[in-house]
Amino acid sequence: MEMAGKGEARLAVEENNVNENGILLITVVADSTWSKMYYKSNYNALSGVATIIGYRTKKILFMDIRNKFCAVCQKAESNEKEVSVQKCFKNWEGTSTSMEADIIVEGFRQSMSMHNVIFNKLIGDGDSCVMKKLSLEKPYGPDIFIKKIECVNHILRNYCNRIVDISTRRKSTSGIVVPGILRKILKDRRLKLRCAVTKAMAFRKEMNLSHNEKVALLKHDILNSLYHVFGYHDDCASYFCKGPKENEVDLVPQMQTSGLWANILGARNIVAHLVSSLIYNQ
Repeated sequence: MEMAGKGEARLAVEENNVNENGILLITVVADSTWSKMYYKSNYNALSGVATIIGYRTKKILFMDIRNKFCAVCQKAESNEKEVSVQKCFKNWEGTSTSMEADIIVEGFRQSMSMHNVIFNKLIGDGDSCVMKKLSLEKPYGPDIFIKKIECVNHILRNYCNRIVDISTRRKSTSGIVVPGILRKILKDRRLKLRCAVTKAMAFRKEMNLSHNEKVALLKHDILNSLYHVFGYHDDCASYFCKGPKENEVDLVPQMQTSGLWANILGARNIVAHLVSSLIYNQ
């Protein structure tokens, strides 16, 4: 980890990524896992591990484990024996879900002592607990802001999951019964909806424009993506759409009258709201 930190620091020097105090700034990726799968329920794993990785070198800068259980101590207690001199592996009394945030915040706290760098950008999934704890703990003091860049894979996977969920509902949120054929078309085109976003990200990221201009253009593309996928092309950008295909049917009016359109807009708007992260395409 010390060697990896030196590699990240060297790259930061080459790119002049320093703050006004001369401290090097680097981007990191962080995630965690637990000793058992949750499948969105039963969050009671006894152990969890989280890792912080340098974005440029792809090498580990920090890793730690949280245990709610020690097998050695438990075995001694069950046998009514004294525990021999050893290091107890139990080091966590909190919830399983809070392990990740605690480990990652600890890694940020130690970045200066371990690597003499500040982790000023964090690429991660949509878990808000980590950023909430970082904002409360302020590992670098009150004046240094840590920017969160949401993982594109998580954003788009959740987008597709929402689309599939919408397609399974017989009624829209307005109470209108949605024709089965429209729900099937929506489910079948979920990957086209994802592709429209990924193509827009790749194109807008490389444009020779200011950051804010690229963000605005990408947001326009995302907001228009539903219309493009379902056959209405009047507002499509020329770089990925040449207009209606032969025999293509504009399904937008049918989806609007069925109530389905409003539900899809909700899923799309969540993606559009995260455009400031999507422009990085990380």
